[in-house]
Amino acid sequence: MRRTNEYTEFGLWLRTELMKRNLTNVEFARMVKVNSRVVSDVMVGRNKSHKERMRQALEKYDHGTEEGE
Repeated sequence: MRRTNEYTEFGLWLRTELMKRNLTNVEFARMVKVNSRVVSDVMVGRNKSHKERMRQALEKYDHGTEEGE
């Protein structure tokens, strides 16, 4: 199915960062403890409430302290 909504600036950044780390939306959603649909919604701007949490999760991932470890 083709995506009908465009990524926001944050969504593009997040998508790029996930690709650099070889993470899927589903894997990242598990890491952040949200539904994978929430990740997708944040990327297209439908949900803004988890942006900072996602940014922090990637920073922790980079430092080897993935949430839940």
